[in-house]
Amino acid sequence: MPGFVRILDVRRIAALALLALCSEVYAFAQDPLLWGELKAGAYAVGYRSFFALDESRGYDGKGARPVLFNVWYPAAGGGSAKLNYQAYFDVPHLDVYPQLGGRLRSHARNIACEVLFGRKSESLLRSRERKAFNRLLAARTAAGLNMREAPGRFPIVLYHPGSDGSFEENSVLFEYLASFGYIVVSSAFQSPDSNTVSNNVGGIERSGADLTFIARQALKWPNADPEKVAAIGHSAGAQYVLQWIGAPPCPASAIVDLDSTMEYDELLRFHKRTLAAMEKLVPPKVPVLLLARTTPKPKFSAFDNYLRFATRYEGEAAHLEHDDFLSHGFLGRALMGSTGAERVRRSYEEVCRAVKAFLDSKLGDSPSGNSFPPPHSPASPVSVRYRPEAIKGAP
Repeated sequence: MPGFVRILDVRRIAALALLALCSEVYAFAQDPLLWGELKAGAYAVGYRSFFALDESRGYDGKGARPVLFNVWYPAAGGGSAKLNYQAYFDVPHLDVYPQLGGRLRSHARNIACEVLFGRKSESLLRSRERKAFNRLLAARTAAGLNMREAPGRFPIVLYHPGSDGSFEENSVLFEYLASFGYIVVSSAFQSPDSNTVSNNVGGIERSGADLTFIARQALKWPNADPEKVAAIGHSAGAQYVLQWIGAPPCPASAIVDLDSTMEYDELLRFHKRTLAAMEKLVPPKVPVLLLARTTPKPKFSAFDNYLRFATRYEGEAAHLEHDDFLSHGFLGRALMGSTGAERVRRSYEEVCRAVKAFLDSKLGDSPSGNSFPPPHSPASPVSVRYRPEAIKGAP
């Protein structure tokens, strides 16, 4: 039956070709664990990581301060394979500070394990948690390494993690924004010397200078729009970003505050010093989106005086806890199969959409204050309302 054998051979070859094609497609596709129901924009996503030295400031008594640039950007597409999530923890080597990269990498992984699984370090993970963490590390992201930039100029978005946060903690948001034409830069904001690589030492004096340095460097890039800079911060990072816009000449023209924790009565005593410091700054006129948890009930009036001249939007996100404004929040639940994991994921995805819509309205080609916030759907876990500027009479 040679004819029948030939037919089988042809079918087998076709099946193998289809399998190879599917394997190739999978190699370039992101893992649904990460994006869920978020839909990408028109651009492929590129990623690169490098250090730049700020010669105006010292570090560890040796020389210039090293500033980490982790950059997600609109790419031209092509056949670049997607990075595994593990690549986001990798930190480039720096000859002048040869230990820094490894220390930052270890610190970021430990912090991720704390948020994802409640363990103080990666070494304390239990067997099931280790398998879950390995699952995350192996997950395909949406980004390709060092891809060619898409043609055109794009807004810059700086990201500041919270106290002791990780530079990759909100990578899903970074990728999502990059796919819609934003260049997102996250950094380590490490302490002023090598005693620790945590970002909770040095405060606004360190963070503000780092943000300004990052913005100045990024605005030199040929694919950056010099007129469009925004910043996003979570927790203490949100507090630092808010203070940054009150210290001219800050280049930011839009700010997103992710659960700064200054909105809650029970935490107010911890923030009296920060709020008092804000009162000494120049009241900014930069549009601000404040996002907080629905429970406990936020009181955005804490910002009334400082933001009295700023166009302001106040949003509440249901179902989220403090770290659920990060990719790590829903990922920890999803990886461990926790109750309510999908509900938290959907709320996080709505936060991503709200952030993009706000940035579009302020940094898009045709910015319009009337286009944001969009009409609220009762089914949405995130609601945003507009608060006009001039609460106390702007000139």
